[in-house]
Formats: sequence, C-alpha cells, structure tokens
Amino acid sequence: MALSINGLLRELAYEYYISYDSQEDNSIKTSLTNISGKLRNEFGTKLISVSDFGSYKRDTILPRAYDSGSDVDIMVKFNHATLAKTPDTYRTWLLAFADKHFSRSSVYRDFPTVVVELGHIKFDLVPAYEVSYWSTSTLYIPDSRNEWQSTDPSALTADLTRVNTHYGSIVKPIIRLLKAWNTRAGKPYSSYELEKAIININFSGDNYQTGFFYAINQLSDYGKPQWAKEKIATLKKYKGYVEAYLYNNDMPKALLWLYYILPPRK
Repeated sequence: MALSINGLLRELAYEYYISYDSQEDNSIKTSLTNISGKLRNEFGTKLISVSDFGSYKRDTILPRAYDSGSDVDIMVKFNHATLAKTPDTYRTWLLAFADKHFSRSSVYRDFPTVVVELGHIKFDLVPAYEVSYWSTSTLYIPDSRNEWQSTDPSALTADLTRVNTHYGSIVKPIIRLLKAWNTRAGKPYSSYELEKAIININFSGDNYQTGFFYAINQLSDYGKPQWAKEKIATLKKYKGYVEAYLYNNDMPKALLWLYYILPPRK
C-alpha cells in the first residue's frame, strides 16, 4: 500500500494560514481599523464606504513569513455620482492621503492601487465606485490602463465559500498550498487567477493529498511566458516524483521532492 502525506499537507496548509486572533491577524485588524478611520475622517461625504476584500477576506492570504509580498486589499468606494473623477484623480487623492498619514511608511502607486507598506503587511488602497440599476449594481475599479473596469469580488468570495463547503473544506487549504509554491516559483500566476482556476476544479472524493495533486495536474500554462511555463512544468514533474516515491513506500525521498515544491515550516 502506498504511503500518504495527506496529514502533512493538511498541517502545511494550516501553517500557510493567518489564523484567527494570531498576532499577525490582530496586527492586520488594528491597521485596517486605523486606515479605515483615517480615510473616513479625511474624505467625509466624498466616500460611500471603506471595506476590506480580496484574499485576506477569503482566508487564502499567505502569512508574511511565506510571502513578503502579501497584501490586504482595501476598497475605497467614492461618491462617484457627485464627484465623477477619473481613476487617476482618485488615486492621486489616496496617495496624498497616505503620504500625509503614513509618512514613516513606504507609500507608492502600483497600478491600479496605492500601496501603504507597514512593518507587518502591505495594504492596497483601491479606488472604486458603484452604479445601481433597480435591484442590481455594478462595481468599478481601475484597470492597468487607468480606465474603469467592472468587478465582482463578492461573487468570487461566495463561490469559494460554496465550493470549500461542498468539498469538505479542502479547497481553501489547497489554494494556500499552491500559493506557497507559486510564491516560491516567482509567481507564474497572479493570486487572483490561481484562485479562479482552483475554484472551478471538481474535488469530489478528494482529500488534501489527492486534491493537491489533482489541482497541479489541472493547472494550465496557456498564454504564459516561457519562464512561467518552465516553472509549471517543473512543478508537475516534481509532483510526479513525490507520487512515485510514495507508491514505492520511500517516504524520505517523497518528502525531499515535496519540499522542492513547498516551503517547510518556519
């Protein structure tokens, strides 16, 4: 009977998790409250709302120890019906705000956001506005061309919650496992596209191990630059080595190749 690393992958997925009420989580929450309050005081009626979204809200963000680029997205929804400004104008306002209130931190533009890099994590301030038609609404954020694009982050969050529940709560951990590889490999995928790809996978009957291996098989390199294609091909090759050594009951070599894929605990 082949050996299993299901339990180890479960432990690693938890290691790559900012657990509730941990020091890192509490620091993020404190900073979120601080930034949100300052934004509301600064802009007043120019704002509709301030809220966090993205991978932090979906429990798929990696701890800073495993991804120095981890960031928390803050949506700054402006009263666009009254203001009617361009994305660049809103970003200029947010940059001035960040320079004023966080002068001791690293503050800079990074399309389509303004980044405030605090000691423990980065915060991306994303200008946004919403248009409502009867019972529906459309949310807009800037794109890389400095124009408005529609988005629906709540749909992705809802989809992930649904599939994670449906497949026995293994989907979010598998996303974190693959994000740990992705970061180590130089990020051949954006965080968003990696999550989107994994959400659409059928994990029926899978556990952490079989689901992780299956997800690797399903990753596509379509449209990727050559360096990214090579990273993805290497991932699949190393995964094959892990499976082969598990099948031959050689755990030391299986773990050797697994840790070429995933960073060990810190």
